[in-house]
Amino acid sequence: MEYSVLGRTGIRVSRIGFGVYSVTGMYGHVPEDEALELLRLADRLGINFYDTADVYGNGYGEEILCKAFGERGMQRIVVATKIGYDFYSGETPPPRRYDEDYLLYAVEKSSERLCKKPIDIVQIHNPPLSALRSKEFWKTVEKISEEGYAKALGIALGPETDVLEHALIAISHSDLVSVIQFVYNMLEQEPGATIARLAKNKGIGTISRVPHAGGVLDESIGVKDIAKISDHRALRRRGWYEWALETYLEMKKVVDRLPGTPGQRAIRFILDSAPIDSVIIIANNMDRLKEYVDALRLPSLSKDIVTELARIYMSRIHSSPEKPAKSLEYIGLIPRLAAHD
Repeated sequence: MEYSVLGRTGIRVSRIGFGVYSVTGMYGHVPEDEALELLRLADRLGINFYDTADVYGNGYGEEILCKAFGERGMQRIVVATKIGYDFYSGETPPPRRYDEDYLLYAVEKSSERLCKKPIDIVQIHNPPLSALRSKEFWKTVEKISEEGYAKALGIALGPETDVLEHALIAISHSDLVSVIQFVYNMLEQEPGATIARLAKNKGIGTISRVPHAGGVLDESIGVKDIAKISDHRALRRRGWYEWALETYLEMKKVVDRLPGTPGQRAIRFILDSAPIDSVIIIANNMDRLKEYVDALRLPSLSKDIVTELARIYMSRIHSSPEKPAKSLEYIGLIPRLAAHD
């Protein structure tokens, strides 16, 4: 295992982190006994960083970590959780809330479920622009730390795909925000690559998620599987999977000559193409977990390979149904197309 320090936090994390999301029923069913063994295997493989959220399984994604490692073990591992979705309300889907009363209540409950105070990293989960632009929001974020609930504070960007403006506001509060999490992979290179560079320049730790683009990059899904997707991945914009599979066919001409499995190459791309401290993997069985960790044994991708994959992505960026080009147009990194006017 390789390790990195998250920005200026001083927190040392494995370059591959475990997404507890994997075992909470949001990415296929995993029985609890298997989930516990999976978490303990991750630990044996050298993973010390576990990313979860209170809303994953309505608290289960936090409780299962304490079950797997016990109170003493929880002090040994690094945990990042997220708060901001009020699943306590009983509403479906749970509403997002970022007021002081709710966030302080939510972080207290998370701390109890995780058997851990302070929590290593508390991330505000998918805050919209209205929250990020609010002075009261930032006062509340600061209070989470002042109340002793967090060693480090972060922002987890999303679910909106056009999140660069969100990121710029979060990064501008680098006195409070010391970690930022976002989507970044071979098929979603922007705005993640830009966010990673801007964050690093401010000493902010970077965590990437969705390394396999919902199963396209590890080749666990194909065209025939798109209509069958019924879990969290079904929230993608209509037509995105078709676009992603077509784009990946072009990329395969480049990556198929590289060593390793498709899933390992996808992880290597992330580690070798942007300043990412840790990649959060989704692995709901032991074989996948071992496969992804073994990506670290592969040689780094050359600059030429990274450049060619970036060229293919940028040549198709304007046709993506999720419209990531809007972010780059926003800060002038690519010209605005007439069709978008």
